[in-house]
Amino acid sequence: MWPDDLVALYRRDYRALVRHAYLLVGSRAEAEEVVQDAVVRLRLHWDDVRAPEHYLRRSVVNGAFGLLRRREVAERRHPDPPPPDEPSHLVELRDVLLALPERQRAVVVLRHVADLPDDEIAEILGCRRSTVRSLAARALAALRLEVTP
Repeated sequence: MWPDDLVALYRRDYRALVRHAYLLVGSRAEAEEVVQDAVVRLRLHWDDVRAPEHYLRRSVVNGAFGLLRRREVAERRHPDPPPPDEPSHLVELRDVLLALPERQRAVVVLRHVADLPDDEIAEILGCRRSTVRSLAARALAALRLEVTP
């Protein structure tokens, strides 16, 4: 039996988590799997978790990183074609983000898409707040070079 609070959390945050995972891994199907795995892990530890939203977000980021580590470098540079209903600006954003190193990509997604504060991003990534700021600065500089004609 799944706890009602977990079901409510899943229903409320599923789409946003899939969107964040999609921007990290470049494949909607894999993003959905990452989120599903994170929800199952949260269910297994439900009684011990004090901050389920944070645990779930961190599990999604860690799951995405794990998936990326298992991929070949060539596959990362050729993402799955987007689903037909995916907005073109999201596809373009995904393509630009995939050119970044994974930690920079995670900072950009968590900061600018998930709208999380640097303290929470640092906790999710297991680094210092200053590291989050430097990763963000490097990522934004690289993105400016990529999108500026």
